[in-house]
Amino acid sequence: MSILLLLVIYLIFISLGLPDSLIGSSWPAIYQSLNVSSSLQGFLTLIISLCTIISSFASSKLVSTFKQKGVVIISICLTVIGLICISYSSKFVYLCLSAIPLGFGAGAIDSTLNNYVAINYKAIHLNFLHAFWGIGAGISPFIVGIFLTNLNGWRNGALCLAIIQSFILLISICSIKLWDKAEIIFSKREKDEDEEINAVNFGFIKTFRIKGVIFALIAFFCYMAVEQTAAMWFSTMLVNNFEVSVKIANNWNGLFYLGILSGRIISGFISLKVDDKNMIRLGESILLIGIILMTLRFNLYIMPASLFIIGFGCGPIYPSIIHSTPTRFTKTYSQSVMSIQVSCAYIANITISPLFGVIGKYTTYLLLPYLLLLFFIIMSACNEVVNIKVKDKTKLVNN
Repeated sequence: MSILLLLVIYLIFISLGLPDSLIGSSWPAIYQSLNVSSSLQGFLTLIISLCTIISSFASSKLVSTFKQKGVVIISICLTVIGLICISYSSKFVYLCLSAIPLGFGAGAIDSTLNNYVAINYKAIHLNFLHAFWGIGAGISPFIVGIFLTNLNGWRNGALCLAIIQSFILLISICSIKLWDKAEIIFSKREKDEDEEINAVNFGFIKTFRIKGVIFALIAFFCYMAVEQTAAMWFSTMLVNNFEVSVKIANNWNGLFYLGILSGRIISGFISLKVDDKNMIRLGESILLIGIILMTLRFNLYIMPASLFIIGFGCGPIYPSIIHSTPTRFTKTYSQSVMSIQVSCAYIANITISPLFGVIGKYTTYLLLPYLLLLFFIIMSACNEVVNIKVKDKTKLVNN
């Protein structure tokens, strides 16, 4: 039953990625059909991100109230509602209102499923799950693109995604008994291992009393800063500072996502023999090589290779940090910590990357590799501090 439930979770992770690239890939058609400024995409993305952050922070409380299966079903339902509303939005203000359930649906399910899989399954599955998220995010533009034969085609594209999500919602509802049966299996396994888990909803403020949490959050924030800033501004740096054509720069930028995808698949198999702590260190080592190559800039064709290596190094870091959370902070506190960690990821998305856009515009985008190096150093240092802080599990909570 636990394997069958895992397959359902794999499907849900694909559904998590489907809406993520909808706005970005459809925006040229959206802003023209609604007759609004192209710059308003940032405002719409901000609404989605803020709602995602709020629901991520609340996920620990939601899980204690509705259990994991309830949070999953409610979240997918909100996503379906958001996509349907988007498809019928005739004005930009309606589009903004539609973004609210879309954001709320994304945050809680992300935090909940990450914690659930981290506690109950091996690290290989988290690596593969996040690779499956990439599949969802990658095929979404192609699905929507089928309908973009005119300016209003994006509406049918959003509606198609809503239909796909509805099928996944139906499968999730039908899998309720799987969650119950899997819970029995996991509980029996915990008793066999003489491990009793009393999950605690520690609350937002109290979670910061757990030793090492602040450093873990800083490390996670810095990782997301590296990932998102590299992904968003590499092609801009090439176009503005190396006179590379927009088409070639965009093609090279795709190597980053290819690096992440391949990194997560390969590291999934490696994780069967290597623990999370050393998987993070392995990813950091590869990431550093990529950043150094980008910093040197001794050959233009080294640049796309460096971006691929950066993506490859990023591959194992995110899922390994997620999977290590119950080990670092015990299963008792993992959901409380996980909810804040996932929120930090979204906070990094809406702060550091846009900030670098402003910095690059008024100075130079050649600062990109140096910014990546700065956040890499902070991330690596904080991860090592966390390992020291959480050694004694009996003294995790500060009085």
